[in-house]
Amino acid sequence: MMRRSVVIFVLFLVSMVGAISAGAITTTAPGGETTTTAPGEITTTAVAIDPAVPVVEEPEEPLQADWTYRYFIPTLLLLAAAVVVVTVVQYFVMVVRKRYRVVR
Repeated sequence: MMRRSVVIFVLFLVSMVGAISAGAITTTAPGGETTTTAPGEITTTAVAIDPAVPVVEEPEEPLQADWTYRYFIPTLLLLAAAVVVVTVVQYFVMVVRKRYRVVR
């Protein structure tokens, strides 16, 4: 019987704390000041407080491309273009060599 009454009392206290905090109103002023008031209580808003040390946000540096984008990919593109050019030239040289004969 004693445990049951203790449990009921604790549940009652928890519900009262929840009810009291649910009735409270929390507001945040523009300066970052937080105010909690009970229902029906009159409050005034204070003037925004300037920070003691102003924080200046520096612009972020632009991200540099990885080395693969800067060096490896352009090198591969140039190599591929060189392979295509050499293949085309070799094809025409071989075709022209077989097509025509020098008469002696």
